[in-house]
Amino acid sequence: MKNPFKKKDNSGILIAGLAIGAMFAGAITYLYIRKQNEIRAAADKLKEHAQDYLKKKAKKKLKTDLNELL
Repeated sequence: MKNPFKKKDNSGILIAGLAIGAMFAGAITYLYIRKQNEIRAAADKLKEHAQDYLKKKAKKKLKTDLNELL
């Protein structure tokens, strides 16, 4: 006769589930950090081009005298 109070051992399934969850969390973290680095690199590139644009515009002399405007 089987013991009706004996429970099946599910610890292996629990450990496997935790391991898979940890791998998914690590993969998501890796992809998030990689995406942030790509965004940061693109922002640095845009910042360099913006500085070049501002330098070119700053060299232009503004006309402030009335005789120069006419």
